Amino acid sequence: MKTNLLMVTLIGSLLGGCATVQYQMPPPVESNVTSIKLAHSELLSQTAGTLMHLNDAQDILYQQNFGGGGMTVGLLFGPLGVAANAAAISSATEEDVKLLKGKLDFDPKTLFTQAVQGQGQTLTDTDPQALSLSPYIYVTKTDEEQLLIGTALIVETHPGQKSNWVGKYMYQTGLKMAKADMADGISEAEHASLQQALTQGFDELVQLFLAERQGGIKTEQAITFISDFVSPRFKFEMVGDQLAADADRVNIRTVGAIYSLPKDAVELKAKAEPKKKVDSKKTKA
Repeated sequence: MKTNLLMVTLIGSLLGGCATVQYQMPPPVESNVTSIKLAHSELLSQTAGTLMHLNDAQDILYQQNFGGGGMTVGLLFGPLGVAANAAAISSATEEDVKLLKGKLDFDPKTLFTQAVQGQGQTLTDTDPQALSLSPYIYVTKTDEEQLLIGTALIVETHPGQKSNWVGKYMYQTGLKMAKADMADGISEAEHASLQQALTQGFDELVQLFLAERQGGIKTEQAITFISDFVSPRFKFEMVGDQLAADADRVNIRTVGAIYSLPKDAVELKAKAEPKKKVDSKKTKA
């Protein structure tokens, strides 16, 4: 039940018709913090009925919310219906994980470190004030048993402390793979495609993070968007701010994260301005 209620809360905060929402802000500017270090955030160890691990290192995450009668059906039947629906979704996630665990033999930390070094940056092991960066691979299931694959990064300023700022950056690659194909084992050709896509994903993710850290990401317009990567199964129109991006990408700042999505994989439109109230006194003749 907790999983579904949390999903309702998150999706509700993203919907276009909601009141003012707080999007992820850039990391706080601290003049004495310029270094970064590789970490493994405690957040990566947290699982739910819709989110589980595909490797023992707990840095390849799998998300799916299919099973049961759907979130809305569960809510219609009250607490017991929600609990039963959540149990069905959790069971479906577990079955998928049994099929997919260990199939992606990539090390997110290695790929991310290579990307950092490729951008002329260095990682520190000695500065306790350095920003903590936790890279991971993210896999999500959409309709027709298709898997979308992305790279992701959790950034923290002071892990474990009350003053900790947490940010998340997610990059959807252009790859889509049938669940059955991954479950059967990754072929050499598929491994090569994944290697290239994940390497590019982490490289562009590092560029995105560094650009924001240096204040170089321009907000272009308020938007609504629909994305299978951000909200699989449920085709909700969500809200966000469109950020500057390459011609084939869409960067979106929204609740809890900044997403970089392929342009052909997201439905996007400018957010309508709220209608102004008319003063009835001024309209009288």
